[in-house]
Amino acid sequence: MASLTASGIGSGLDINSIVSQLVTAERAPQQNRLDAKEALIQARMSAYGTLKSALSEFKTSLTALKDPTTFAKRSTTVGDATVFTASATTSAVAGNYAVSVEQLATRHKIASEAFTDSDTVVGTGTLSISANGESFSFAIASGSDSLSAIRDQINNHADNFGVTASIVTDQDGAHLVLSANNSGVENRLTVTATPAVDDTGDLSKLAFDPLAASNAMTQKVEAKDSIVMVDGFTQTSPNDQVTGMIEGVTLNLKTAKPGENINLVVSKDTSSVRKSIESFVTSYNKLITTVKDLTAYNPEADTAGLLQGDSTTRNIANRLRQEISAATTGAASELDTLAELGITTAESGKLEIDAGKLNEILDSDFASIPSLFAGDTGYASRLDSLISSLTDTGGLLSTRTDGLESQIDRINDQRDALERRIAAIEARYTAQFSALDSLIGQLSSTGEFLNQQLANLPGIASNNNK
Repeated sequence: MASLTASGIGSGLDINSIVSQLVTAERAPQQNRLDAKEALIQARMSAYGTLKSALSEFKTSLTALKDPTTFAKRSTTVGDATVFTASATTSAVAGNYAVSVEQLATRHKIASEAFTDSDTVVGTGTLSISANGESFSFAIASGSDSLSAIRDQINNHADNFGVTASIVTDQDGAHLVLSANNSGVENRLTVTATPAVDDTGDLSKLAFDPLAASNAMTQKVEAKDSIVMVDGFTQTSPNDQVTGMIEGVTLNLKTAKPGENINLVVSKDTSSVRKSIESFVTSYNKLITTVKDLTAYNPEADTAGLLQGDSTTRNIANRLRQEISAATTGAASELDTLAELGITTAESGKLEIDAGKLNEILDSDFASIPSLFAGDTGYASRLDSLISSLTDTGGLLSTRTDGLESQIDRINDQRDALERRIAAIEARYTAQFSALDSLIGQLSSTGEFLNQQLANLPGIASNNNK
């Protein structure tokens, strides 16, 4: 708003200061009223934001309980975890198993005879390495036929399927060592050496056939499969992981202890279900605490929560209580309420868990728990749907906050109207005081003229001379 200025030339009045004070006095009551109203609305919007956040947090705690697979999880207990560990999928059947790790899988390793050093020429020709149906070949030319050069060609070959070459030097000299990267009998190495016609060395010293009675290269580590026995049944694996021998169970082998049975227990994962239920109760109680804080009234301090008496918040609290207390249709009649699971509502509105009763149901009637929480009619699913209807766009809280934002828009419109009215008032005051200033100036000039005329009158002049 452009400010109007005027100075009291004729009267000496500070017109700007007078007008400013009058305008401020005119604006202040309405501006204060609008500011206070907006501050209250903003505070209530913040309170609704706090409520929405608490509802969303509670909804997150429902994720596991509304998912049927949560109740299908299996846990495993191993008598000696230094021998093997186990994991189970939802397809695993609960039971006890005697597991014996007879043998661990090993990686095939072969070594050449001793050469003077790594620069010793082996010979020219073609070398082919194969294992488990895969192979790669490369030509060895003169000048690239040393022990180290052959090592590098093996390691850098584009088609190398999983063989590592190295040079190990002992008291006898340097040996080319080939190691299979993958364990198991099927990954044992075969090396075919075809010397060149004019080979000056003897490339055949690098040949190895695992089925031959004798070889130029020596086997340092035999390729073995792991061997596991479960309840007297035997299974092998090319690595130290056995999957599917027990349906839905994976065994991770660590140490071989032939003939020693280790107990494996596969059971329903009641521990994770209990934690999910406890998280559900904790989050619900936190939500109820938030609702109480927002709607509380303290008679001693005569203070009220920002949403005290708010119908929207009261509606939300009532709907939550209704869902918590309602029985679950489709569940077993002996377990269709939270109370039957050991979860009751205290006078404060919060939930309490009878740990003993909950553990008893988890142990004796676990199969009835999924329908209590999961599925279309379970507590978790119903509460999840309720919270979505409250917090999603177009929901109850969204509609309420949209209404508050509209009120703020109207307050801003009222502020604009107030500024326009104040501008008109300021202009009017400025004009009025400018006119007053002009009038006072004219009266002052007239007074001075009259004084001069009176002073020149004969009688007055003679009296003045006495």
